[in-house]
Amino acid sequence: MIKIAVLIKQIPLIEDANFDSETRTIKRDGPNVISAFDLRAISLAVDLNNRLGAQTTVVTMGPPQARGALIDALAMGMDHAVHLEDRAFAGSDTLATARALARWLKGGSFDLVLLGKYSLDAETGQVGPEVAALLGIAQITGVRKLEIDGRIIRAERESDEGYDEIEAAMPALLTCAERVAQPIRLKPDAAEKAKSREIVTVRAAELGVPGDFGFEGSPTWVKEVQFLSTPKTQCHFIDPADLERAAAEIVGALEKLDALAPRKRKRRPVSDMPRNSVRGRDVWVVCEENLAGQVTRGTLELLSSGDELASTLGGALVAVAIPKSMERHAGLLSSYGADRLLILDGTGLESYTPEGWADALAGVVPPREPWALLLSASERGRDFGPRLAARLNLGLTGDAIGLEVDSEYRLVALKPAFGGNVVAPILSKTFPQTATVRAGVLELAEPSEKRRAEVEVVHVDVGSAKSRLIRAHSLLDPSVAPLEGAEVVIGVGTGVGGPDGVARVTEFARSIGAGMCATRRVTDAGWMPRQLQVGLTGKAIDVRLYFAIGVRGAPNHTVGIKRAGTVVAINNDPDSPIFERANIGLVADWSAIVPPLQAALRGVRS
Repeated sequence: MIKIAVLIKQIPLIEDANFDSETRTIKRDGPNVISAFDLRAISLAVDLNNRLGAQTTVVTMGPPQARGALIDALAMGMDHAVHLEDRAFAGSDTLATARALARWLKGGSFDLVLLGKYSLDAETGQVGPEVAALLGIAQITGVRKLEIDGRIIRAERESDEGYDEIEAAMPALLTCAERVAQPIRLKPDAAEKAKSREIVTVRAAELGVPGDFGFEGSPTWVKEVQFLSTPKTQCHFIDPADLERAAAEIVGALEKLDALAPRKRKRRPVSDMPRNSVRGRDVWVVCEENLAGQVTRGTLELLSSGDELASTLGGALVAVAIPKSMERHAGLLSSYGADRLLILDGTGLESYTPEGWADALAGVVPPREPWALLLSASERGRDFGPRLAARLNLGLTGDAIGLEVDSEYRLVALKPAFGGNVVAPILSKTFPQTATVRAGVLELAEPSEKRRAEVEVVHVDVGSAKSRLIRAHSLLDPSVAPLEGAEVVIGVGTGVGGPDGVARVTEFARSIGAGMCATRRVTDAGWMPRQLQVGLTGKAIDVRLYFAIGVRGAPNHTVGIKRAGTVVAINNDPDSPIFERANIGLVADWSAIVPPLQAALRGVRS
């Protein structure tokens, strides 16, 4: 019989988030719910129980009121419940949380550990890989499909371009994406019966030294916090009676707002001065490439920021690349500021695995003592980064949107939470200071072709692979401009009606050279790939011009377009919330206005 543990987190409702400025923690006095992705993990565990006869245990770490989440999980069909509850756990960051959970899990001999891809309050996705590292087991993050054959797991893992087919042997830890299972509807009578079920309570002293947890055991800490709000926009409505005239008026309004011209950004040139490595002052950037073998924009943005940081600190900017084939990008990486290119080569690194990359980096980071280690907050960066941090006992700030150096020459990583409603500067007690950074939020520097990085190839020993990448798949349309780095994006909502409507909007995007994105309901319906989802459980975009077509404008989408410069909304419902965020609005049938608008915009481009 397979033994399954499900790790869940109880979080405040996003709209009721309340931050305590004195304790620098989220107040949880209001309504609390099980994080949405964790509900998928519970559903998957119950399904495996029904199909394979598994034994299931739900575990949470939290204050006394978190018991309510365990009762709900029992009512949904979980067999046992465990509550790690102690004041010594208060204030734990992701690593301190993972440490407590892993120590309890070690005694259970579990075959599978399941949890959500990330929680909707912190949005880091770090606890899962950190627990896997501390347990020394395989991990597959962002699982959207799962098959089990004896002790072998075959899964589809979400990637930035589509999905990867992965194979691993038990024991393993899986983080669950939205599509792996549907949440179980909680029945009132089952919830009432679950209140009398046994819940085992575990105290900090049972898991080791209490100083390993809570604030004391946490390598990262919050310096301060800032609440952000999205003010309502004054929307200029255009009369749709004459569609050609309306299209011309939209274009005219966009010209007045200077939304049709490329952003006038004067890029900062990379440093011309060669920099030498200085122990404790170097900035390391881990580089990635896409399925086409191109260096990702997120990597170039990190190098651009790292160039500035290295100049401030007096150290070198080191581009770290895996595997050896990445050496062909030496010229490009140099042009964005890299003083040195450190290539990690070793058996098994030709194909990506999170444990392989974590092992490779763990072998070179400690002896060379960089000041900072920066990774992209890509699906891959979020996969191996936390595993590496746990291996090296490092604090990690996930999904940062900015990097700064304070007066004491410490790295300050700006971390959004609660859908971007909160931004907290995070500092680390450990070195190197480590962060994953969201693509599209850092400015690209002006590259210099004159720069030449010193290339060093280091052979590293990695352990036996615990998982295997079978095949990588792309779901993105190469004929449409990539969403990453796009200045103009067309957003698609369910108001377009279905795949035929998406096809018509796609042609509009092609004609004006725009990228495309979608609301969650559109990707849930399978009309567009999840990789193009923008919003609370998707991506955030920083664009010059955003067309919202058939988009209702629910908050879980509009948090992803907070940084959009100009928003044009087309919706046949005058009461749609999207008009509260739009600069230009048109209450009309999108299919009627898009052709004349397309023609008008094409005329401007030509």
